[in-house]
Amino acid sequence: MGKLELVIESENISIYSPKFDGETMTEFEKFMYNNKDLSYPQLKQDFDAIISTIKKMADDCGARDNLFRLEGGKIKAIPLCICRRSRSIGTLRLYCIRISDKILVIGNGGIKRTKTFQEDPALLSIVNQLRQIERQIFVESQKADVGYYDFNEMKLIIETITI
Repeated sequence: MGKLELVIESENISIYSPKFDGETMTEFEKFMYNNKDLSYPQLKQDFDAIISTIKKMADDCGARDNLFRLEGGKIKAIPLCICRRSRSIGTLRLYCIRISDKILVIGNGGIKRTKTFQEDPALLSIVNQLRQIERQIFVESQKADVGYYDFNEMKLIIETITI
């Protein structure tokens, strides 16, 4: 069990990340810690693109849909575009739940070395965890008769659910 912890807030966006009981870091903090010192230049470039996108959301435009890779439903990935010469190294992904332009839940991620995230047990686990969280958010919003674009009410739901 755990909670969604506010990790970034600006006038443009509120960004949350799961923090599970007994853990010292949120899932986003784990992602940052595990990937901050990547040795391959193209993975470092992916990491920089992810951080740049999050900064752009906070400073400028919120979680616009066109900033994410589609992964199915409300599950998205950053970075949007990845151009590769060498497929053997893989690509770095950060998985998220885009609730609206103003609310984002950032999970964890990692290096995707397979054609799809479903083929990688670690990445599939991260995405499935986010799907469960998104389902809980959906159920609670339905109970409260709150639409995803009702910022204040959705923020209250996100800050009070137990995951």
